[in-house]
Amino acid sequence: MDRRSLENPSDASNCQPEAPGLPQKIATPRTRVLLVASTLHVGGAEMVIADLARHIDRSRFDVCVCYLRENGVVGRLLEQDGIKLYSLSARRDGRTDYMTSMRLRRFVREASIEIIHSHDTHGLFDCSIVRCLMPSIRHIHTFHFGNYPNLSRDHARFERLVWRRPDRLIAVGAAQAKSIEAFYRMRSGRLRIIRNGVIEHRPIADDSLAELAASRGVPVVASISTLTTQKGLSHLLDAVSILKSRNLNVVLFVAGDGRLRQSLEQQAAALRITQNVEFLGWVPEAARRLLPICDLFVQSSLWEATSIVVLEAMAAAKPLVVTSVGETPHILRNRESALIVPAGDSVALADAIGELLIDRNLASRLGACARSAYASEHGVLRMASDYEAAYHELARTRPQCR
Repeated sequence: MDRRSLENPSDASNCQPEAPGLPQKIATPRTRVLLVASTLHVGGAEMVIADLARHIDRSRFDVCVCYLRENGVVGRLLEQDGIKLYSLSARRDGRTDYMTSMRLRRFVREASIEIIHSHDTHGLFDCSIVRCLMPSIRHIHTFHFGNYPNLSRDHARFERLVWRRPDRLIAVGAAQAKSIEAFYRMRSGRLRIIRNGVIEHRPIADDSLAELAASRGVPVVASISTLTTQKGLSHLLDAVSILKSRNLNVVLFVAGDGRLRQSLEQQAAALRITQNVEFLGWVPEAARRLLPICDLFVQSSLWEATSIVVLEAMAAAKPLVVTSVGETPHILRNRESALIVPAGDSVALADAIGELLIDRNLASRLGACARSAYASEHGVLRMASDYEAAYHELARTRPQCR
């Protein structure tokens, strides 16, 4: 059996506390790594953290996870897997605690952490402070945001202030790396690329979803995302309306929630496609439940870095219609492993969806090729192995004050 069994991720137990809030100190040569994020809600960065916590080689690395603001769906799933989480916020209302950097420093010192790995701006800022105050600590940061240079003023200000502090900076794709380097005027080679990877999930039989899909009697198109402007769902609703006008009826299952839900529901009503759209809200382990019952998967995003849900759909061998954003055009090839359309183009989305609904041979071929691309490049163990190499390199290098 593989040393990091995908069948039993909970077997790779995490640091166990010897006292409240602190992991047990163990007399082994394993490098102690702390994964740091602001929250553990549903999102690409959070899912990468979860997969690293589950699949890093435990014979070489002792991995713990902490959050600086609040727990969430991803964190609760980690706890169900037996992975210990540590909260470093004194607040319980979800608002920012401005003393988390000092609590992080104390935790790192008392838990004998050697490498801190941040995954968002809050984590980057706090870990950079710890790196300055504790020069022996090594710091690696992964950028997950995919819309440089279009980020908020506060986001840019904090990153610009501290991005030079980490020992290693990681991008999750070539397109993202290029935009970050240009925005911050980084020297060539400062950013390294470690591509996101996902596990091939076992499907979960969801009778209620299956019955709902069967009751419609038309092809099921799936979308899994937060309901935000980034995901371009208004264009996807327009595409469903265009398909209906062409007498190509589908039902769109949207798994996810967010601040745009009400406006999207209003748009569906205005387009008279309420019978063609199901807003499912948050669906636990949505990819495992929804992908098995859909005919094709659509991602209509206006921007991305490297999309986790696209990788999950590839692993499930689903026919894909995706927008040409971020790393997607490098992961997939138009008309070879997916149909790729311009972002924000509702007509192009409708054309691509309609083509796959009509040409089932093409849909099947694209799904198989997408699955092959996943298997060769985007498995979770490949991602974990790449981060292991980065941790090992950091552990061997001599700390330098910055």
